[in-house]
Amino acid sequence: MNIDAVIQEDWASAPSVKQACLHVWHALSSREHQLDHYTFDHLLHLAQAGDEAVVARALSYLATPRVKVLKTCLMYEFDGGFYELPEEEVRHYSRGEAVIHPEFGEPISESQIMICFTPGATLKDMGVA
Repeated sequence: MNIDAVIQEDWASAPSVKQACLHVWHALSSREHQLDHYTFDHLLHLAQAGDEAVVARALSYLATPRVKVLKTCLMYEFDGGFYELPEEEVRHYSRGEAVIHPEFGEPISESQIMICFTPGATLKDMGVA
């Protein structure tokens, strides 16, 4: 699949989102090694766009099953460290339900949850993840 062509086609009517997608895709696909996790701020910088709403749309798109460049994940803060939440808790979060601490079984407050991204299947299949 030619990711550039797919992005160009899908976002032909929204040039700012298209450019943000392409900048992130090119920056990540040209790396020799990927990070385990990317924050929104890091990807905002790679997108080279000043409008956070545009970048949010671009990152959401890059995490869709159509392109699989990124994968959305949730991390939570606990005892000064950040830990990735299991997929089941991500599904709860996306439905607006309480997110439960995997070890203690208690709800995690939203202020302790951070949305981040990991390399998706497309990057992994390229051997750069």
